[in-house]
Amino acid sequence: MNPEEEISLLESLIDEIIASLQAIIQSGEQLSDEFQGMLANELEKTLDRIQQLKSQSPVDQLPPPAAAAPPLEPGPFPSSNVNSFKYNPKTEELFVKFHGAESAGSGPIYRYQGVPRNIYDVFSKGRVAPKTSGQNQYHRWIKGVTPSLGASLYALIRNGGFQYQKLS
Repeated sequence: MNPEEEISLLESLIDEIIASLQAIIQSGEQLSDEFQGMLANELEKTLDRIQQLKSQSPVDQLPPPAAAAPPLEPGPFPSSNVNSFKYNPKTEELFVKFHGAESAGSGPIYRYQGVPRNIYDVFSKGRVAPKTSGQNQYHRWIKGVTPSLGASLYALIRNGGFQYQKLS
């Protein structure tokens, strides 16, 4: 199997897993912490393999970094961690502005490269539940309850092995 075929197969597998998770969540079932951890590990391995294959293929190499972040948009629901974000499907770049210590708009902006559309879709809907409960000045989060942009960003993007750069 050539790298492009393997990438396509792995991305299809991720799409199927995500669709199954969405069905489970919509049915009201709760996933155990152990199962969520196992699933996160398997997704991480799969994403690592996709990144490895993409880095070997000159056609699929990441585009050069952009000079600055585009205008970012607030998420579809409150987040204790993420202030705003923007995704460029052509370049597979995800820009995320975090809340700051002084104010919600004062946090840093990061650019994550090579983020596939299917991973962005899951992140933007906050489909990964937090592993803890808590509260900060921006929002409250509850263990096992979605939507959660912060938990989704951490599990899918940060732990997904995507290259990133702090822009501000």
